[in-house]
Amino acid sequence: MKIKNTIKDFQGRTIDKTKRFHRQLELKRLEKYANEMDMVLTLYNKKSCDETMMVKGLRKSSGETTVRKTHQEDVEKITKEIAKKLGLNEQIVGIMAKHHDIGHTFLGHSGEWWISNIQEDDGLGLVCHNAVGSRELVFTEHIYDQIIEKIKVHNPEIGPKELGKIRESLWLIMDGINTHNGETPEKEYIPNVRKTEKDFELEMLKCYGVRGYDRTIKPATAEASLMRLADQISYIPLDMVDGLREGLVRDKKGNIVDTLDEDYIRVLTALGIDKAEIDVANKEKSYSKIAERLKEIFVNDVIANSTKGKITMSPKVMTLMNQLRNLNNQKAVDNVILKEDQGTYPPAIRKLRDKYAKIFLEENLDEKIEQRSKEDTQNQGKRECNRLISATLRLSQDEMEIEDEGEVETPLDYSENDEKFIRYVLKSDARDLQFTKRTAKMALKESIGEELDIARDHVLRQKLYRDKEELGLDYTKKNARIKTYISRYMRKLNNGEMIGYNAETRKAEIGTIYKGVLSGKLPKYYEDMKIRVAKLMAGKYIASLNDSEFLQLLKKEALISQEQAKSLTRKYRDIKDLQDEVYIQSNWKTVAKAQKDNTQIQGEGK
Repeated sequence: MKIKNTIKDFQGRTIDKTKRFHRQLELKRLEKYANEMDMVLTLYNKKSCDETMMVKGLRKSSGETTVRKTHQEDVEKITKEIAKKLGLNEQIVGIMAKHHDIGHTFLGHSGEWWISNIQEDDGLGLVCHNAVGSRELVFTEHIYDQIIEKIKVHNPEIGPKELGKIRESLWLIMDGINTHNGETPEKEYIPNVRKTEKDFELEMLKCYGVRGYDRTIKPATAEASLMRLADQISYIPLDMVDGLREGLVRDKKGNIVDTLDEDYIRVLTALGIDKAEIDVANKEKSYSKIAERLKEIFVNDVIANSTKGKITMSPKVMTLMNQLRNLNNQKAVDNVILKEDQGTYPPAIRKLRDKYAKIFLEENLDEKIEQRSKEDTQNQGKRECNRLISATLRLSQDEMEIEDEGEVETPLDYSENDEKFIRYVLKSDARDLQFTKRTAKMALKESIGEELDIARDHVLRQKLYRDKEELGLDYTKKNARIKTYISRYMRKLNNGEMIGYNAETRKAEIGTIYKGVLSGKLPKYYEDMKIRVAKLMAGKYIASLNDSEFLQLLKKEALISQEQAKSLTRKYRDIKDLQDEVYIQSNWKTVAKAQKDNTQIQGEGK
C-alpha cells in the first residue's frame, strides 16, 4: 500500500510538473499580444477611474483618495517586480493585475453585498465582484472574440492555427480576474495547474450560486496566484492612508485621529519601519512614504520566500501584514457605512430590481435574446440586436439611425433609464442567458439546503432560529420558508418519525423540494424560473453601474429626495457624531472576524 501511494505521488508530481511547463508555454504565446489584450480590456475598465477603494466614492473629500484605477496600476507594478525576480511572466501578470477589479459594483463591496442580501430573500444566490468581472467579459462582451479581432488587425500575417491556439488560452487571463478575491488570508498560494477552461466556467457559476465559494477557488497559474497576494500588499497600506486622510479614524471621544497611533506604530516598527520615519509622517500629516515602505517590505519578503510553484511570505511578515489589515478594519473600514446608507440603498435597489424584472417579463426579453442568438455572423447579429432594440423600444428606422449617433430621444413607452436597461440586456446572447438560468437553479438548490439545515438545527439541536433582520433589508420570504420547514420537522418529530443529518437523506430532501419548485407545485414562497431569471438579469444590470450612475438613477427614479442625496454624499470629516451614525453590515462582521481569526504565525497552530 505504501509503495502504491509513493508511485501515485510520484506520478502526480510528474503530471503537475508537465502541466506547469505547458501552462508557461501558453502564457508565453499570449505574452506577444499583451498590448492587444490590454487595449480591449481597457474599454471595459473605464469606471475604475472614478470608483474608490475603502472610502465610499460619494463621500470622498480628497482628490488623493485612492481609486481602483490607482490600486490596479499599483498591483500591476508590484506583480511585475516580483514576477521578474521569480522568473514568472511579467506581461501576463501585469494584464491580470491592471484589470482585476473590473467587476466591482457601485460603492465597492457594499454594493455587491446589498444586491446579494436582496437576492437572498428570493433564494437567488450572490453577487461577487470577481465573478461579475469575468462573467461580464466572457459571456456579455465576448471578450475573446474582440481580442482575436484586435490581434488580427495588428498582426495581419498571423494564421488561423495560431489564432486558434491563442483563443484556447485566453481563459487564463479571465481566471486571474475570477480568482483574485483575497479577503481571507492564506499562508501560501499554489496554483491548480490541472484546471481547464470548463473548470474555470464552473467556478464562475459557483461564485454566483454557492455562499463563500469565491474564497475557496485556486488560480490556474502562478501569475494569478501572485496577483492574489499582491492585491493585499497594495490595498492594506492604501486603506491605512485613506482612513487617516478622510477622517474615518476617530478616538473614543469621536474626535478625528489623523496620525498613526500606538497600535499602528507597534506593527510598523515590528515590520522594520524606523520610528523616526513615523514621527516625520505624523508631523507632516503625510503617509504616502510609509505606505510605499510597507509595500517594499512586503514585496521583498515575497521574493525571498516564494518559488515559481508557490507564492508566499515569511510567517512573521504575513502575520504582521494581516495585523495591519485588522487595525484598518477596526479603525477605518468599520466606519465607512452609515445608518442612512444601510437604511436607504437596499430598499431602493430592491425597487429598481423588481421594476426592471417586470420590464424583462413584459417584453419577453429572454425570448428576444434567444432569437437574436440564432443569427450566424457577427454583422447579422449586430443588425439583429439593433432590430430587437428598435422593436422593443418602439423606435422607427429613422430613430435607430439617430440612435447610432447617440442622439435618440426617449421613447414614449419607457423612460431613458428603462431604455438603458433594455439595451444592456439585449447585448446578451443565449449562452449568457443559459448561464443565468444555471445560476438560478444552483442558487435555488443551495438556498433550500441551507434553510433546511437551519430548520433541523432549530428542532434537533436547540439552535433557536429568530427572524433574520437587518436595517434596510427585508427577509420576509426567507424567514417564512424556514418557519415552514421548522413546522414540517416538528410534525415529524411529534409523529415519531426520524429526522437525521444523513447526507443521502439530505440530498433527497433537497431534490424533492427543488423539483416541486421547478414544476410549480410549491409556489407559496418560491417564484417560477422565468421570474427568477428576470430578477437575476435585473440585478446584473444594477451591479454594472458605477457610483455616480447609481446615485443619478436613484434621483431620476424618485427613490431619494434632493435632501437625502445631499446627506448621502456628506464627507466623513464633516460628520460630527460619526460613531453614532455608523452601521456595520452583517456581511462585513463575518469577513472581518474570519480575517482576525486567521491572523497567526505559520506553524504555531493557534
